[in-house]
Amino acid sequence: MKNKINHPRPKQARAVATRRNLLDATVRVLCEHGYSGMTTTIVAESAGVSQGALYKHFGSKHQLVAATTEHLFARLIEEFRRVFATGGSEDERISVALRELWAIFVMPELYAVLELYMAARTVEPLRQALLPVLLIHRENLMSEARRFFPEAAANNPRFVECVDAVMMAMQGAAISAAVVPELKDGSQVVPFLEYLAKREFETPYGVEE
Repeated sequence: MKNKINHPRPKQARAVATRRNLLDATVRVLCEHGYSGMTTTIVAESAGVSQGALYKHFGSKHQLVAATTEHLFARLIEEFRRVFATGGSEDERISVALRELWAIFVMPELYAVLELYMAARTVEPLRQALLPVLLIHRENLMSEARRFFPEAAANNPRFVECVDAVMMAMQGAAISAAVVPELKDGSQVVPFLEYLAKREFETPYGVEE
């Protein structure tokens, strides 16, 4: 992953371990309690550290949430890379990518992130803290998409728009699946997105066949 947010990072092994523990604890707390139920007190208790130790690493709850989101996105991209280690044709890689992407979107961790998106709509300090993380994550996703699909990236002038559209459609479907259990297996959305992505990669929208 080529881009990262410029959060101060400790260098000593013990401090690095404490920071990582706090990020993992924040993920657990967000999954269990949601953003509205998350407090720095609960996170510190879950991590087994004092609130003073938490604030030594993160100056505010919003900075902690932003760093946790960045931490989680990095983990998910690494998992995505692992899935793609097997290769295959571009059509096969599209199918694998969308199935794996759906599995990621309906993970509790991603639902926690989607909840943060909605909370940021009305909590300006949270929005300001999350915005650079989300923008850099989008850049990183595009870099990964170009690496996974070099032919389409090189030949399709609407490659970025296609990737963005698939991501936004899947995000919206995942939000619906959080409320409607019957949608969670992805059988109603993933095959259709596969069809659209394969068709778009072959003949971009707005380009005559």
